[in-house]
Amino acid sequence: MTAVGFRIAFAALAACAVAVAIVSLNGDHRCTQLKAEAQTAPISRLGAIAGEADRCGDPRDRAVIAVRELGRGRRDASASIARRMTVDFPGDYLGWLVVWRLSGDPRAWARAHELNPRGTPPHS
Repeated sequence: MTAVGFRIAFAALAACAVAVAIVSLNGDHRCTQLKAEAQTAPISRLGAIAGEADRCGDPRDRAVIAVRELGRGRRDASASIARRMTVDFPGDYLGWLVVWRLSGDPRAWARAHELNPRGTPPHS
């Protein structure tokens, strides 16, 4: 391959990297908006926000939305987010911990404790 070919290949790779960065930033921005909306949106909108929580790729962001939904009286929406977290991130203790906190299910606590013994509070 010639020097010109390498330059073209490098430029194409750089363009792909820029496109991926833009998509990622857009996703992060939308997740930040959802977290803010979960705090301030009308109660009638909270179910829709819970349905969109899957747009957040980090379980911690989803947990923030779940806690805000719970704090605003939407236990059902909060539980829905937590259950989806355990499906999407079965190896992350946070979803299991939220399920346990909401339901008291000892199996959820056991799974959270198995995944992160130091980050899981004592089972009462």
